[in-house]
Order: sequence, then structure tokens, then C-alpha cells
Amino acid sequence: MTTDLSVCQEALNRDPVLYLDLTEAIRRGDGEVLGATPHGALAAFTNLIDGPQFGFTMFADDLETAEQLLELLPAVPGFITVHETLYAGLLQERFGFTGLRPCWQVGYLRPMPLPLPELGVEVRQLDTSHLPTVTANYDLEDEEYLDWLIGRGELLGAFDGDTLMAFAGRHAEGSIGLLEVLPQYRRRGLATLLQSHMINLELSRGHIPYGQVFDGNEPSLALQRALGMTQSKGQLAWAVRDN
Repeated sequence: MTTDLSVCQEALNRDPVLYLDLTEAIRRGDGEVLGATPHGALAAFTNLIDGPQFGFTMFADDLETAEQLLELLPAVPGFITVHETLYAGLLQERFGFTGLRPCWQVGYLRPMPLPLPELGVEVRQLDTSHLPTVTANYDLEDEEYLDWLIGRGELLGAFDGDTLMAFAGRHAEGSIGLLEVLPQYRRRGLATLLQSHMINLELSRGHIPYGQVFDGNEPSLALQRALGMTQSKGQLAWAVRDN
């Protein structure tokens, strides 16, 4: 086993969008390869070291490779994204991950930024005064994590004056998401505006913009495709605990 990701490049090339959470973390310097073979790799998200949780991403073509890579994890990993379900039992047995939440990965592979719709609203960073509104309208993450993202300047909002109508941002590990339009402001194009802003912001940083959409969320997938995002062939999954 090595820490050189190039040894598994042939495997990664099978579905490049599917593995963007792994390859982009390394390319950006936000991740560290802990182990790699021609049949799998495990990376840690090193940019989370000051955060409320720490995480990992991996793929493995077979159980033998999965077992070798999982030996490199700490006893209680904060979270892990996986690209196969074949080692779900190992994750439950060793680390207490009781389920997998499947997602499609999407990536913006074009070099040109997107045009921004003219909606007469202002897009700017959120501050801690907006945390109660974000927490009340986004139930996929806890308040500590959302507060941490706001403190890092990773959440943007669409405003009419001082009124927050919608928000989106960049997750700690590097994916864009957290997109939510408050119910009374839907069907105004705000989701398109904010997602376009996030894609353009990532492009300006020299990143390949990517994100994840939970399986079954067809409206979100339709939005991503409309903005020129490419959908992965296969799915990845977030390993989760009941607690």
C-alpha cells in the first residue's frame, strides 16, 4: 500500500464525477491520502481539523481492499463517505455506522462561469445573526456545524434589504450545497441564483465545483442538470449513525 493516489487512477477514471469528493480534496490540498492501492483509496479531510467533526472518504473494489483501508481509520471517525455498499457491514461492525444515505454526485466540468439571473436581490455572506433562521430552515445539519460554517464565511444568502430569503454554501469537506429557499420566497429563481453563485465562486478559487444530491431528490437533480452539472454514473453514500 502507498499514499500515492496515482496507483488507482485507472479505477478513478471509470467514473470521474463519482470520485470528485476524493480527488478534489487531494488536488486542492484539503485532504491527505492515508492509503491507496490499484483497487481502492482512503483519504482524510485535513481542512476539518479545527471543526466540530472530522471525516474521511474512500472507495474499494473488493472486501479485502476495504478491510485494509478501514484499518487506517481512527476508532471513532467523525463521518465517512463511501463509493460502494459492499463493506457496509464492516462499517457497522467496527465503527457503529448503522446506515448509508445514498447520493448522486454532480460536478461542473466547464471552465466558463454561469450567467447570474437578474432578480433584484443582493447575495452576500451570512453572519451569526442569521444562524437562527438557517437552523430553523435546514434540518440536515446541527447548529454547531452551521455556526462554524458561518464563521468561516462559507454560507451565502439572497437578501431583499435585510430580509434573508434563501441561502446556500460550501460544506466543510469541499462540496457545495446547503441550498434552501424559505417557503414564502420559492418559485422566484433564488435557487438558480445561489447555486450559480456557488459554482462561480468555486471556479474563481480554481476548484472543480461539485456537490451531492440525495437519491430521490428529483427537483434538485433537475436544477443541477439545468445549470450544466454532470451527474455521476454511480452513487456514493454517507455512512450515518442512529445517534
